Amino acid sequence: MSGPGRRAEGRSVTIVVCDDTGSLLGSLGPFDVATPWWQDLEPIRCRFPMLTVLRLLHGTPSDGGAFGGQVTYLAESGRGLTGLSARLPVDPAALADHPHRMPWARPGGPAADLDWVVHAASAAGLEAAGPPFQHRTWNLSCIWSLPARDSRGSRGRLWLKCVPGFFAHEACVLRRLSAEAVPRLVAAQDHRLLLGDLPGRDGFDATPDEAKQVIECLVGLQIRTLPLVPALLADGVPDARGEALIQQLQAVVARRAPDNPILRELAGSAGKRLARAQSCGLPDVLVHGDAHPGNARIGLGTPILFDWGDSRIGNPVLDLAVLNRLHGPARDALADYWLRTWKQALPSSDPEQAWHLLRPLAALRAAAVYQHFLDNIEPSERIYHEEDVRPALEIAARLAAHGSGR
Repeated sequence: MSGPGRRAEGRSVTIVVCDDTGSLLGSLGPFDVATPWWQDLEPIRCRFPMLTVLRLLHGTPSDGGAFGGQVTYLAESGRGLTGLSARLPVDPAALADHPHRMPWARPGGPAADLDWVVHAASAAGLEAAGPPFQHRTWNLSCIWSLPARDSRGSRGRLWLKCVPGFFAHEACVLRRLSAEAVPRLVAAQDHRLLLGDLPGRDGFDATPDEAKQVIECLVGLQIRTLPLVPALLADGVPDARGEALIQQLQAVVARRAPDNPILRELAGSAGKRLARAQSCGLPDVLVHGDAHPGNARIGLGTPILFDWGDSRIGNPVLDLAVLNRLHGPARDALADYWLRTWKQALPSSDPEQAWHLLRPLAALRAAAVYQHFLDNIEPSERIYHEEDVRPALEIAARLAAHGSGR
């Protein structure tokens, strides 16, 4: 996450290279790539197609936000890599093992994931039609794509998504939502999900009308899947209702802001706010948890909503917390549209009052989610999230102090 202001335009990349046993071979760089996001591996893979990036070793963001600056990765080498330097541009301690290291961040891990893809695709009547390509890796996911064809010769693209244990319920969600506009789950095992083709484009550049279409799609899905809520809870989808949510909110305040009287009072009054919001007539639904347009494929009819790893069962207005990343009229217009969409769907409900009550709690819940990330990822990757908890707490405190008004 990053705040408003100038954005970084690129990054300087250094790569420490090892073999599939973890033995160090040397280093590459530094060299410049055009995109600033540290998770984005496409320009690195295009330059060094024989490399598989395993994990972040160190990063110094630029002052412009959204990363950039200087970044060092550990990568595993295939055959044919030349130009390695003997210089080791990292503290050897950074190469030590850690219990929170993700499976795909270890030497040999990506190869095991890709071997699984071949077998899982074959079991589904598909076969690879070209080499795999690594798009992203960080503590929350590793993303690969590969061209594939079915038994009739029709071609498409499969996506391998690897996720941490606290996102493991995503596969269950996709199975339950198979009739909805979500990615097609071809297979899943442990931390791995094999997904079908995703037509359209990612919605990061969505127009206001396209963003509204994503909201309509999400609200419609949530209403249609109300009967699935008990099964989703039984599947292990986290609970963001009642006492479960209250405990999460109180824990993050006690840990990160114990001396803040506004947040202590907010966490202490969470039960009353939730009870009042319950009387506003909105049902507990499958909350997406990160429902910005960038988590939808758009441009070809109905948006396809993906990245359900943050999903919870709770009040639907909790999804509006994602708008805290926006500022000014754009944020307010989308919030108004979101609430109107729920009002149209359930005319007897009062979504605006529910949002007034729960908006500070939604921001506080975001802080709890970020803290959960920090508690379950290895130290070198915490830089992705360590600046996220404090702003979320500040938003919650500001909203509570001003009666949660805009």
